[in-house]
Amino acid sequence: MLNKSAWRNALYLLPAVLVYAVFLLLPLLASLGISFTEWDGTSLPIFTGISNYVRMFQDPVFRVALGNNALLMLFYTLLPIGVGLLLCSFLYETRNGKERSVLRILFFLPYIMPMAVLGVVWRWLYNPAFGPIDQFLRAIGLPQLALSWLGDFTWALPAVGFVATWYFFGFCLVLFMAGLQRMDPSLLEAADLDGSSRRQKFMRITLPSLRPELRIALLLTVIASLKAFDLVYVMTQGGPGTSTMVTNIFMYKQGFDLHYFGYASAVAVFSMLIVLMINACIHFAIRERH
Repeated sequence: MLNKSAWRNALYLLPAVLVYAVFLLLPLLASLGISFTEWDGTSLPIFTGISNYVRMFQDPVFRVALGNNALLMLFYTLLPIGVGLLLCSFLYETRNGKERSVLRILFFLPYIMPMAVLGVVWRWLYNPAFGPIDQFLRAIGLPQLALSWLGDFTWALPAVGFVATWYFFGFCLVLFMAGLQRMDPSLLEAADLDGSSRRQKFMRITLPSLRPELRIALLLTVIASLKAFDLVYVMTQGGPGTSTMVTNIFMYKQGFDLHYFGYASAVAVFSMLIVLMINACIHFAIRERH
């Protein structure tokens, strides 16, 4: 006999499942199928097996894009989490509640803005002719430091990465501050009575208490670094040359500029697998420390 309650629950879930299937599962399966074909978007796809994947691993531009994504993890993940932890510890121990709330809001403001909008603003700030950054450097007598930041092969990627760090550190800070609110204050009081230094309290009490928040921050920022597109595209479009080329921009250019949709789908599938593997590694690493 059927469980009527279970069927009723399934009916409630059905609209969400349909939306999920239509807008995520079906495109995912379609991309997987197209990745084994040669298709220009207009004619019939031609099955080519794994040739697109072989071509992908032999493509030097794709390898450069992968390397740039790896470098962006420094700016998307490590620096925002590091800055967020330091500011979190500072605000929690040295500021009263009202000041802490105001500073937390100010630091979080960049995160509420769309990345594409921030990219337009920072592209203007980095402008070598009239941008405020180079204007300021010239005004204080450091014209040798005034560079064409987004047009320089060496500094273009760090310039874009700095914007990502500025965007994400406020999110990490708010996340860690929320984690500290559930921490037992008596632990820090006991550490003070034992004569522990601020560094010892941070490393032995604060940091272990923030393990769940660290996992969330790692997952979201690592995924963002691997999915980087809007910020990089608005600021540099992958240039100059391939100095800021990332996998999503490479995929976009292969598909929508060159009409190699089979090859672009192979890149998309491979990028998805990387995200899944890194997420699994993060979950495993954090769980092992318990």
